[in-house]
Amino acid sequence: MRSTTLGWQLIASLPLLLVAIAASAEALTVGGTGSSEPIVRLLFETFKKRAPDATLKHLSPPLGSGGSVKALAAGRIDLAVVGRPLRPDEIKRVGQQFPLADTAFVFASRDGQAGAGFDLDQLARIYDGRLQAWPDGAPIRLILRAAFESDSIALKRISPAMEAAISAAARRPGMVTGDNDFHTLKLIADTPGSLGPTTLGMLSTTRRSVVVIPINGVVPSLASLRNGAYPWRKSLTIVLPQQPGSLAERFVAFLRSPEAKQVLQDYDYLPARQ
Repeated sequence: MRSTTLGWQLIASLPLLLVAIAASAEALTVGGTGSSEPIVRLLFETFKKRAPDATLKHLSPPLGSGGSVKALAAGRIDLAVVGRPLRPDEIKRVGQQFPLADTAFVFASRDGQAGAGFDLDQLARIYDGRLQAWPDGAPIRLILRAAFESDSIALKRISPAMEAAISAAARRPGMVTGDNDFHTLKLIADTPGSLGPTTLGMLSTTRRSVVVIPINGVVPSLASLRNGAYPWRKSLTIVLPQQPGSLAERFVAFLRSPEAKQVLQDYDYLPARQ
């Protein structure tokens, strides 16, 4: 009779036990620019040494920078990782933000033979359609991004000529456009003669085998980014809601640690000075 009573007591306490287990296994929901997803996952793996019960939910397909800010303001995610500066109207709707890291913004190809690479004038002529072949005569198959994407904004900032050329490329018929960072990289890796934008950090974290093109004679690398020889970069910014959760705050504290900075450097990200 005593064992039966004990059994019923255990059954009665089961809902409370399940609630306790669920509470201990906190989940951090993150959204952002697609290129940030692999490095955030790697950072979270190291963070779990401090918080073994924590789990990461990274929304897929990527929300993009703008979509993640909207989701953050609406309470759908706990943390956003954006690849462009926030607009004034966005800043009003979110909480704390701080720079995480920079990585080289690069041009890559599946098999393009660019030799010493391209200079800025050649890049502009490729985008506006005046230069359509690699040095060996093979056709350049340009991979574009949508005009509102952070990569298109970064492309326009390379030079005044590139700003005009990017707008011209969007008007050219039959152009191929990547839906997000992952789709763009897949198009670059799968298309003969491809040329498109990505980041060195994304190539390191996804281990995609593509040809990275030198620009103005400089090979993109963490070293050339650090010393200023290669000036083109993509910056990742962490954005919190106005009332962040405890797990988000703990993860942000970790992102400022020497451990996190080492992970970033291991995958070709230059940690921001904070």
